[in-house]
Amino acid sequence: MGSSLGNKASSPVSDGFVQRLLAAYRLVHPGNLFKRGRIYTRGRAATRTVYFVPHNRNNVRLLADAAEILGDRGIRCVFAHLDGLKRGGVARPELNARGISHIGFADLERMIRPGDMLVTGSDFAPQFFRRFIDSINFGMVRVVGLIGGARELRPHRFVRADYILSMGPAALQQRRQPTYVVGSPVIERAAASAGARHDEGLFVLVNFKGSIEDPADRQAIEAVAAACAKLGLAHVVSVHPTMFAKVDMPNKSPLDFAQLLPDALALVTRPSTTVYEAIACGIPVVLFPPVSPMVEFDRPMGAFKPTLSEHDLVEDIRAAVRSRPTYFEQSRDFLNANLSIDPKVPASQRIAEALIDIYDR
Repeated sequence: MGSSLGNKASSPVSDGFVQRLLAAYRLVHPGNLFKRGRIYTRGRAATRTVYFVPHNRNNVRLLADAAEILGDRGIRCVFAHLDGLKRGGVARPELNARGISHIGFADLERMIRPGDMLVTGSDFAPQFFRRFIDSINFGMVRVVGLIGGARELRPHRFVRADYILSMGPAALQQRRQPTYVVGSPVIERAAASAGARHDEGLFVLVNFKGSIEDPADRQAIEAVAAACAKLGLAHVVSVHPTMFAKVDMPNKSPLDFAQLLPDALALVTRPSTTVYEAIACGIPVVLFPPVSPMVEFDRPMGAFKPTLSEHDLVEDIRAAVRSRPTYFEQSRDFLNANLSIDPKVPASQRIAEALIDIYDR
């Protein structure tokens, strides 16, 4: 079926007790009971609906093709966004670019009915959306959590989801819920771009995440620029589109990260999903600055060495560039532990098949 369903090892008793206690609290919370009762009185619709709630453009890229497959199978699919709400997402530009019709959160609250499904890349934030999930799950609406990015395996995340879709097998050991390993369409596309890699590489690609107003973040990226200059290497800064106008620095590129990656000598980034994209494309990774918690990046399996100080940047970037010809083999163990690629079944198909299996239960 292109998806694998696994049973997870039990978590420590103390953690399990805390999770059950929190679940009981969410179940009987007066506000949730009121919302749950209001939804329950609507009754089941003649046609059940799968609601996709992407929080950002990456979520859209992960789910769009799978939703189309579900639609072709006769399953009604609706995209809803959180854009414009306090601490909400930024998915609408990508939805518009793909020509995908969508509704706002207020319409989602009004339309969802018992028996529907909700697929989301975050059941833990923002707060208003977390409370919404508390009011619809516990058997009323099946909630599917998509772990489609790095560092999403923190214990407090996706505890509200009834089912988990994971890009790699690591989640099987950390989640109680039925978990489907489905891969990642985004990282598969990065792997496909490996054939278009520039033979020698043109520049060091710097993935900037953080706040340019934060002195520590600015110091970190300035340290990378200084290290590249000392090595005589050009560097290009990739900035998320939502932050592009706010980040005033030389060498920032308006191109999408995926467009820049194949021409990179190496990637410098803090722990991020871009690490997987780089490895899949055969581009060496320098992990800087490290953050806490490191989650899966705490076990690099030879794929990279976290750069603990800006004073180590020159040597670490130099070593990464030199490793480029053999880097993919060097990092294969880390990639396989955290990402599943099935050469016969694309990730979008695997996601769709998993959702259909859940829908039919």
